[in-house]
Amino acid sequence: MNSYRPKHFILQELVPPDIYHARGESAWELLDPRALVTADTVRDTFGPTTINNWHAGGRFRESGLRSFSSPTGAKLSQHRFGRGNDCKFRLATPQEAYEYILLHAEKFPYLTTLEDITHTASWLHFDVRLSSGNRIRIVKP
Repeated sequence: MNSYRPKHFILQELVPPDIYHARGESAWELLDPRALVTADTVRDTFGPTTINNWHAGGRFRESGLRSFSSPTGAKLSQHRFGRGNDCKFRLATPQEAYEYILLHAEKFPYLTTLEDITHTASWLHFDVRLSSGNRIRIVKP
């Protein structure tokens, strides 16, 4: 799965402007294919999903990959390794998506971690970090 390209997302929706402008299409190689498959599955399941929208004049720039120089989030966040995304939905609430994923984890085989929805009420954070358990881990941001 080295070169997966999502059905529902263009590169600008997954990387910040500085990385996109510096690397162009080669920025794909910074994104974990498991996160890309999961983003497509999330979109297939919950409908229209926004990660980044800076390229269309929106305010979201770092909800996918984050550069290491960004002050947003933790220094070693999964976002910095191309393994984490923050999703905003048009047809579902983050709470509905969170609960559905926990009840249907088998539909999201690469998703290993969710942020506790009580701390991220306006988005759903998922990531595909390496995990030794069989269950989805819940973390606090």
